[in-house]
Amino acid sequence: MDRVIFIINPRSGFKINKFVERNIINKISVRRINYAIEYTKQKGDAFTITIKYLNKGFNRVVCVGGDGTLREILEAVAGKNNVIVGIIPCGSGNGAARNLKIPLNLDEAFEIALGNKIVDIDCGICNSKLFFNICGIGFDAHIAKMFNKNRIRGLLPYFLYGIISYIKFKPIDIEVEYGGKKDFFKPFVVAVANGSQYGGGAIISPRSSLIDGKLDLIVVDNTDFFYLIRRIHTLFNGKILENDKVKYLTSEVFKIKLPPGSIYHLDGEDFISEDGVLKITTLPKAVKFAVKNEIL
Repeated sequence: MDRVIFIINPRSGFKINKFVERNIINKISVRRINYAIEYTKQKGDAFTITIKYLNKGFNRVVCVGGDGTLREILEAVAGKNNVIVGIIPCGSGNGAARNLKIPLNLDEAFEIALGNKIVDIDCGICNSKLFFNICGIGFDAHIAKMFNKNRIRGLLPYFLYGIISYIKFKPIDIEVEYGGKKDFFKPFVVAVANGSQYGGGAIISPRSSLIDGKLDLIVVDNTDFFYLIRRIHTLFNGKILENDKVKYLTSEVFKIKLPPGSIYHLDGEDFISEDGVLKITTLPKAVKFAVKNEIL
């Protein structure tokens, strides 16, 4: 019999309240499942709660929140073959759910999260920190920092923060080592991608796969505002790689050097690189996910 812990982040982009909890209780009451529900209160709680319930013998963790909450859960379960992770997407962008083709409808997502279609999914590791989807440097990292500092959630605030970040943004010089090669860039965005999209339908790395054991690196050259406006649609129709200002690399390992103190993000959670070195590698078949379709 499954023992399930539902971890709810009440600050996620979707307004989560007691209605969500009651909905979960109503649905699960007709099943023979031992369950618990916990709310996060601050950064790091999802990791701590997950460890607590794994130690109690729970074998399924359901994330009721966004990508940041999920990343903390995955740090606790990665490499544990007896634990299944489900998602009820309630974040601002829901990149993980979109990559896994999990519906944003909460009722449908609930059924999938407790279902028996399971897939082993790769993750990425950046300087010992795990990420599911994207490790980002440049403009998107600055947006993430501003977004995380403010209490207002959702896609509209995210775009507003993007406008403010663009005005303040200054590109940095970076060096990328991969497969015995070395390249230099002064980019607008660098995305080391395990999944194909950020969330909100923005497909930054259309060739990426969650099950191929590799990472893709997308470089968007620093360019003028009007070029970005004319090409922004390619970020949402899967054709971003057709732009002449975009470069594509693939490897199992990347080493990125940037100025010490630079900002980067992992699935939307911002961090500071104190020494200016990011060592990024893939972690194949790291987590068992409950999904809608077994073949992604």
